[in-house]
Amino acid sequence: MQVTIDLPDDMGLDEHEAKERVVALLYEAGMLSEKQGRDVLGLSRRAFQGMLSEHDVAYMTGAPEDIQYELRHRRE
Repeated sequence: MQVTIDLPDDMGLDEHEAKERVVALLYEAGMLSEKQGRDVLGLSRRAFQGMLSEHDVAYMTGAPEDIQYELRHRRE
């Protein structure tokens, strides 16, 4: 899906930063997976984690069993 949003110029955001903020919010809300967020932004796992940190969003927000699975299956 492609979405176009007109934002005020005086917000101090460029297009990429606005996209990052939307992805971070959707990820935090559980509406976007890590892979989907990485694909939207074209980021590696490490860069995606850094981007989330810059926007004060926790990387591992799932249930403990999800976090354990993620830690066991890390590939990057």
